[in-house]
Amino acid sequence: MELRQLKYFLKAQELLSFTEAAQSLYISQSTLSQQIKQLEIELDVILFDRSGRNISLTEAGRLFIPFAEQSVQSALEGKLMIGDLKGVKAGSLRIGVAYGLKNFLLNVLINFAQEFPLIDIKIVFGPSHSLFESLMRNEIDFVFAFHEGETNPHFSYQQLFSSAMVLVSSVNSPLSSQTRVTMKEIAELPLIIATQDFDRNHIVYKSFSIIGLNPRFVIEVNDIQSAIDLIRSGNWYTILVESSLSGTGLKSIPISDGNLDRNAKIVSVKDRYDTNAAKEFKKQLRLSLGSEMDLK
Repeated sequence: MELRQLKYFLKAQELLSFTEAAQSLYISQSTLSQQIKQLEIELDVILFDRSGRNISLTEAGRLFIPFAEQSVQSALEGKLMIGDLKGVKAGSLRIGVAYGLKNFLLNVLINFAQEFPLIDIKIVFGPSHSLFESLMRNEIDFVFAFHEGETNPHFSYQQLFSSAMVLVSSVNSPLSSQTRVTMKEIAELPLIIATQDFDRNHIVYKSFSIIGLNPRFVIEVNDIQSAIDLIRSGNWYTILVESSLSGTGLKSIPISDGNLDRNAKIVSVKDRYDTNAAKEFKKQLRLSLGSEMDLK
């Protein structure tokens, strides 16, 4: 069987349409159909039920998916490895970054792009849970995000630093002079929450719920920068990771309870080949963050 046949099969099972799969692969539908038919002949099984314009996977087709994915992924990793051995400095790097960590990424990104100008870099910002899903689908090479709680057995985790979440207010707020605040006091304030995709498993929601508090979030947004801009008006408060507030001009007030520490980590897929570019970016990220946290 040929690698292209496996790629055609995977695209067809993803879209469940030979027409759409052929269009996305920039080939004719007849070419795709012929190659999948040849694959079925070689495997001696039918992978798709073909009923008019509709197709669906047979049991054999469903069972074959992980083997096809593994073969395509192994071929890709082999190509990357050979490229690294030849000292190739070109290529691409895809990094998923949690919204609250983008400020930490910029200096590393600038330095890396200047050192490796032939490498195309794609940065994807998003909520952590969404980035982890993209990582499993091989849409990104690794993730730089906050992570607590259960670990995925398919992932490896490198702890970079911990940062407490704090109450954030404008410098003119009546609370700005306080040295500490409790969750109960916070629950009585007009609050904004930046949930990134309105995730009810957000650490802030859970922390209030655990101690039996039900605060009113007046505004809910899925963008941290928007929350920061609203806080500057002096009308509302929010809870954010302290390390993400550098340069915002806002006041951070430590929270005395609630267990709101966040752990920033590099998350990768276990046993997936790491290119030299990915290794170098991770190294520069670790060194940069180590230096920054030492200065705090």
